[in-house]
Amino acid sequence: MRAAARQVADTASAQGHRVTSGEALPVEVITEAATDRTSATVAIRHPAGVGMEARYGLLKRAAEANGFEVTGLGEGENE
Repeated sequence: MRAAARQVADTASAQGHRVTSGEALPVEVITEAATDRTSATVAIRHPAGVGMEARYGLLKRAAEANGFEVTGLGEGENE
């Protein structure tokens, strides 16, 4: 799980997006040890992260490039 999350993070980072300071957009892997299940989250905790994801789909594209199916909130549900 952690290795897969690291691959997604590396793929997202490799896209080369930068924040206004010129530094690379930080993409992190966050793991939770306090649960009974293995989990890992790939996140952009920088304030520019939401805008970058909305504009470029960085994490979505990186996940799909690594073989994961990505759906948004409410997609695939009967409304």
